[in-house]
Order: sequence, then structure tokens, then C-alpha cells
Amino acid sequence: MNYISKIKELRSIIKKEITPLINNDYVLWGLPYYPNIGDTLIWEGELDFLKTVPHKCIGTCGWDEYQYRALSKDTVILITGGGYFGDVWRKAWDNVMNTIEHYPDNPIIILPNTIFYNDKNVMYSDAKRLAKIKHLTICVRDDVSYQIAKENFDNEVRLVPDMAFHIPLDYINKWRCPQTDKVLYLKRIDKELGSADITIDSTILDVCDWPTIDGRATIGERVFYKSRALYSKTEKKCILHAFAEWLEKELGYFIYRKSMTRRGVEFVSAYKEVYTTRLHVMILSTLLGKKVHYIDNSYGKLSSFYNTWLKDCDCVDCFGK
Repeated sequence: MNYISKIKELRSIIKKEITPLINNDYVLWGLPYYPNIGDTLIWEGELDFLKTVPHKCIGTCGWDEYQYRALSKDTVILITGGGYFGDVWRKAWDNVMNTIEHYPDNPIIILPNTIFYNDKNVMYSDAKRLAKIKHLTICVRDDVSYQIAKENFDNEVRLVPDMAFHIPLDYINKWRCPQTDKVLYLKRIDKELGSADITIDSTILDVCDWPTIDGRATIGERVFYKSRALYSKTEKKCILHAFAEWLEKELGYFIYRKSMTRRGVEFVSAYKEVYTTRLHVMILSTLLGKKVHYIDNSYGKLSSFYNTWLKDCDCVDCFGK
């Protein structure tokens, strides 16, 4: 299947599975205010999808800014998607659980996530906590996560593609750069890097992580980080804190989000071929119609996603197979 057809197929599944769940005004919590372009792509896709629902967003917060806010019981709580469900990125997942426990009567949707636990006892403990939240829907983005959720969690579970597939191609393509003859090996530098020793046969190979992780922030990104610092340092209920919160949201939406996406598209689009250990480099390459070979992360996230959604897509395959 060509990449255009594949994207249309995945967008239709997202719409079918999630649209019926959003039956009122909503909040979107857990925004990725950190320099991982992949999570920003999820945010972009969520925003485009939410334009298709007949309700409005009445609040947002960053991934580390969860706090209790009074909400009517019919307000839908959306938790942004990603790969933090489990014990690998525990702080992010604790932030989610510690907050949604305060809303036992609200409809809550965890947008498409990968689930992984190193410690099953931690998983059993989490499952008991989430079982008390009666209107929680867990959306997972691969078959392995789906089986974990169905076998161990009592909440409703839905299998849904990653939200980045809902980014409009016109939006992506406006930042596309001319392609060079270079090959990219996107090698992540965090704890999810697998242990395999990879050799790629190319004389014009660049080996690096996302430019926002390997390189310097832009001026706009640095201004955004300053607004984050101001928000975190000011006391709640004071005028300066309210201003800092407003400034962070405005800069995050209009400057930071677009800067992350633009840099990601410019970066990946310049290569004629891509090898990647990051899921969203595989996804962005697919959105760009670029030949991409995935190399699994430390716990099989890329292979599970590929086998669930992309194994029939012409431009994607597993490195070495």
C-alpha cells in the first residue's frame, strides 16, 4: 500500500474510535513542553483531529503541570498520547494517575499510548488504581499494548493509531526541504536505545538524534523555556502567575509547537533514506513518503507498532530483514 492510502486508512480509524468518546467540551492535558519532536507531532495530530469534533477545548496544561482544577462532571478529560504508560518514564505516568484519580465521575480518555512495564507488580498496582476510575478509556497504539491492557486492566480499551497520523500533509509539506543524497541514522541517546550494534553501509551517513536534543534551541524556544521557568517560580493565585500561565500557553501553541514541528520536518525531509530507533521518525518519514527502516528500541515499541499498522506500507520496513 502506498503511503497516501495508508495515512488515509489510519486517519479514518482514529476518527471512528475516538470521535464518539468526545461528547462534550474537553480539556487537553499533558502537553509535551520538552524538546522531543516526536511528542510534538502527537500534539499536532491531536489538534487537527479535535477540529473535527463539535466541542471546544476549555483548558490545557503541560506534562509536569497537572493540578486539580474544578470541572463539571460532563467535561471530557483528554490525556495526550505518547509512550509513557508504564514504569519506563515513571514521573510522567505518575503525574497522569495522581491527577485523574480526582475525577471519578468525568469521562477520561488516555489518547493512544504504548504500554510497557519492567515490573509486573507495579503494573498490578496501577491496574487497581485505574479500576476505580469508572469512565476511563485507555487508547493504545499497538497490538502488544492492547493485549497487556485487555489482560490486566479493567477499563475500556481501544486500539487506535498514533495521533501524529492526523497531521495534514499540507501542513507537513510546507516545511519540507530539498532532498540531498545523504542517509540518516537516527540513533536515540536515551534509555530506550536498544543494545544491537548497527552497521549501515553508506559513505554519506549522518548519525544523530533529533536536532532539538542533539543541538541548540532556537531563540523562540529559549523564550518559551523562560516563560516556563517564570510560571513554575511564581506563587499561585498572584497576578504574575496568571500572566506567566497565559504567556506559556500562548508561546507554547503559537511558537514552540510550530518550531518543533518545523525543525523535525526540515531535518528528516533532507535525507534520501532513513534508519531510525525512534518511532516518530518512522512515522514522520511515512508522512513524507520517504523510505525508512526501523531499528527496534529497548522493549519492542517500533516493531509492535510496525506489525500493527505499517507492515503493508510500501515505504517502511525492518532494518536487516
